[in-house]
Amino acid sequence: MAQIVVFGRVMHELVPKEGQSKQQYVCFDLMERSGNTPPDYYQVWARGDDVTRLMRLKVKKGSMIWLTGSQKLVDVRQKDGTTVKKLKIWLTDFGFLPGQSSKAKSTSEQHDPDEAAPVPSPSEVMDGDREPLPE
Repeated sequence: MAQIVVFGRVMHELVPKEGQSKQQYVCFDLMERSGNTPPDYYQVWARGDDVTRLMRLKVKKGSMIWLTGSQKLVDVRQKDGTTVKKLKIWLTDFGFLPGQSSKAKSTSEQHDPDEAAPVPSPSEVMDGDREPLPE
């Protein structure tokens, strides 16, 4: 598995379900578009507290979000019996992109510290042992 950060649009309404272990989960597709290339689609899975947070913040079809998670390429069986490869992400964190938020939030929820975290910044590269470049 690889760690991934994705910026994209939620493609359908989130519908929480209950698994065999009685744990709540939700699965949704996220479309990432970069430049003029065809969009990439990811299947995102969230469990437990992440589901509660997704629903409380009213993430829905059309929401523009960033998310982090563990990514894996898996085989998915289609309804017609064929098998295709799909990128699957197990959600670890998410937030709305700047300018995006839930329009239905109350005033008290707008100041909730557990709201949607800010967009993560790229990690800085620390290279203290670098030699000076020749002149």
